Amino acid sequence: MVPMANDEKPQYARLLTEDEAQDEESTVQDAAAHNDLKWRRRFYILLVSSVLAMATVIGASIYKIKTTESTFSCPILPTNHGGVDVPYSPAPVKYVNKLLVGDPDTPKFMGEPRPEMDAAWHDLLDATLIRYTDEELLQANNATSVRHVDGGYVGGLGISHSLHCLKRIKQYLHPDYYYNHEEQDWKELYSHVDHCLESLRQEILCSADVNVYTLKWTRHSRVKPTVKVPQPHACVDWQALHGWMKGRAAKLDDMVGPPDSLYEGL
Repeated sequence: MVPMANDEKPQYARLLTEDEAQDEESTVQDAAAHNDLKWRRRFYILLVSSVLAMATVIGASIYKIKTTESTFSCPILPTNHGGVDVPYSPAPVKYVNKLLVGDPDTPKFMGEPRPEMDAAWHDLLDATLIRYTDEELLQANNATSVRHVDGGYVGGLGISHSLHCLKRIKQYLHPDYYYNHEEQDWKELYSHVDHCLESLRQEILCSADVNVYTLKWTRHSRVKPTVKVPQPHACVDWQALHGWMKGRAAKLDDMVGPPDSLYEGL
């Protein structure tokens, strides 16, 4: 038997009676059950909160998409379509869902030519030329353009060329109004309009509108029904885009002129 240091007396724990042991075991079990219940409550509170938050986000997204005039920021389209890259553009495009009927500006662009129509086209083609930075043209497939007198470049967006072509075709339909006051090279004019028609044909095929359209019989004909489009289109927010273009507007006078060497020998 090993002697104890300093003659210390051994310490013994009192044995619990059977009832006391059962009470202690019950207390430990109650504490464990209480802790388990507490963590279960926290888990379910967190789970319910997460589900509610997700439901709120999903519901708001669905409402936003289904709303006729809802807007959402670009890019809503993927950066590539099956491996086909979408070209870079610095334009901050947003999209809106809307039905292409009842445009309040339609009366301005239809009918016989008149000052109101000319003003509408002038406003639509405002900021046809815009200013680009060196970095933006570098990202646009390392493009080059005419220099701006204050640095950067002068160029435009595809939408401006399309609108220009529509305007030229509209004017071609009314030669007496637009071309009776000056000598006109009709062969050149026809060639320009023909180019515009072909350009628009290619653009329409490129952007191929795949919205579903339906047919409806109306009183206008017993042979040919009227076309309806029941789905709202996903359209570029023109007002927002045009505002950005106006903020970068450039003029012909802002361009650096051509070098004299370009015309040597002519």
